Amino acid sequence: MRKNSWRVLVLVILSALLVGCLNFGNNYSHEDGQKPPLKEIGNWLGLPLPNNYSYLKYKIIADAPDKNVEIAVKVPEDFFKNLIKSQNLANYDRVKDKLAYDLKPREFLNDETSNSILKKPQPNTTIWITTNQFYPKYLWYQNSTLYLLYSSR
Repeated sequence: MRKNSWRVLVLVILSALLVGCLNFGNNYSHEDGQKPPLKEIGNWLGLPLPNNYSYLKYKIIADAPDKNVEIAVKVPEDFFKNLIKSQNLANYDRVKDKLAYDLKPREFLNDETSNSILKKPQPNTTIWITTNQFYPKYLWYQNSTLYLLYSSR
């Protein structure tokens, strides 16, 4: 009887560990009708959103090993400038040749065929990236809208 108790206990512990390991994160979308996860969005951006933000659209897929994030939000230009300084972002065009993994956002996004919430960066728009991650976050600001793209696939 005691041997069976140990087996059950081991199975319960193993299943708890397995379930815990498979829970990578939560998914969020502006289309799900839920209150926006402002803290989660702030974590992805690197700064909390200012009170005067508007037009918030987002898609955060974090429940898998390959996370995918798209965020579009209208914010003041000062917020974007502070974000660049606080996150120590690099100019994408200056470092793109050194990247081990590059999404190439100017080529990746296609306005006509994509159902993405992101707008393709215009040729004169500066793209900024994080340099402290294997899969960088791409950020750009055009028409008063801050865009973030991240994919670990």
